[in-house]
Amino acid sequence: MKTREVRRIVVAPPKKHAIVVAAVCTILLSVALAGRSPNQTANAASVPAVEPASPAPPAVTAAPPSPPPTLPTPSDFTAPVKSGDNLAKIFDRHGFHPRDLHLVVHSGPHGRRLASIMPGHEFDFAADDEGNLQHLTYRPDRLQSLEFRRIGDRFEATETVRQPDHERVYRAGRIQADQSLFTTCMDLGLSDAFAIRLAELFQWDIDFVHDVRPGNEFHVLYEERRVDGEFIGYGEILVAEFVTRRRSHRAVRYVGVDGVASYYAPEGSTMRKRFVRTPLDARVSSPFNLNRVHPLWKRVMPHRGIDYAAPTGTPVKATGDGKVVTRSRTGPNGNYVVIQHGERYQTKYLHLARFARNLKEGQSVAQGQVIGFVGATGWATGPHLHYEFLVDGVHKNPSTVGLPEAEPIPDALREDFLATTTPLLDDLQARKDSDQIAFQTTRP
Repeated sequence: MKTREVRRIVVAPPKKHAIVVAAVCTILLSVALAGRSPNQTANAASVPAVEPASPAPPAVTAAPPSPPPTLPTPSDFTAPVKSGDNLAKIFDRHGFHPRDLHLVVHSGPHGRRLASIMPGHEFDFAADDEGNLQHLTYRPDRLQSLEFRRIGDRFEATETVRQPDHERVYRAGRIQADQSLFTTCMDLGLSDAFAIRLAELFQWDIDFVHDVRPGNEFHVLYEERRVDGEFIGYGEILVAEFVTRRRSHRAVRYVGVDGVASYYAPEGSTMRKRFVRTPLDARVSSPFNLNRVHPLWKRVMPHRGIDYAAPTGTPVKATGDGKVVTRSRTGPNGNYVVIQHGERYQTKYLHLARFARNLKEGQSVAQGQVIGFVGATGWATGPHLHYEFLVDGVHKNPSTVGLPEAEPIPDALREDFLATTTPLLDDLQARKDSDQIAFQTTRP
């Protein structure tokens, strides 16, 4: 009885169980058919059709070779030299290895020049991805550059020097009341250094401290140096004229066969005399006067020279080429120097604070060479220089004595001198005339 019941349950399950099984199968079949496309469902019971072969994939074209990696350019970054800098500080500040510094500075003569860098100079750096220096450019100014390029484990250096453009420029100025050559040049936009160069052309004929008066005027034709149109400095003064109340002084530049440039008057006499008028630029505190009352002794004592008041330590220069015959000290003179200029001329410099280093008796000195410094030694009421000028042993007034001329242009060079300088003089005159016409036209 029990065996028959079990068999019936297995072979013919109850109706309720059959309904559950049928429902589950229906759900599974629906899920399976939902993932198939309509075509797949329609053809599920039939033999699948043979699909045509897929077209062959297109041939693969080789990609063009990639360009070589771009090396860093020298303009990766620029580092200006600051006050107190040296190359080691600059490399350290920008993270470069000391090994790179060693390789650069030991790259030869150009590398050794990096020991004298100055504030305002510039460096251009370029490095690879690992921070190793590849290229360094050093520019001390607008015209020079040193380039250091890495080649393996060393640097190769080259120098480039640009040539500036030279532009000819004309300037003219008239000295007004309470003005000097320097302040007038400043008003024209010219530097103090340019004013000094202009004054030096005429220093043998004009005392710019004492002889310049309102109404004096100057005209100058010179060169300006430019790079890419930008002013970088003054070139040569080609020709200049300074007009005082008494006369006109003109100086023109001429380069001799030896390559040495000098300035001459239009007729060929050299501007450079054997003497300059004054041993320093300073105020005259006591002129040449044979009847002067001495400020210390209150009695008439001839003053056979000129006193120039100046601060202690002001350099005193020899007024002409010569030989030091006396370097000594006395009670009245204090520290003093006597220079013999050939057979006829002698100059004396008194009350010096000290002598120039290594100045000795018997030593030759050149015009403009510093021989001592202003002081108040000897009979002096304050710091000043007492300067004397003697001709054949007789004291002369240094401010008015006739000064001997230097050698003029040799006859063999006169034709070339005139051919070279005449166009410059004509150019100055033409610009001067044009400037005066423009001035007269614009006057109210």
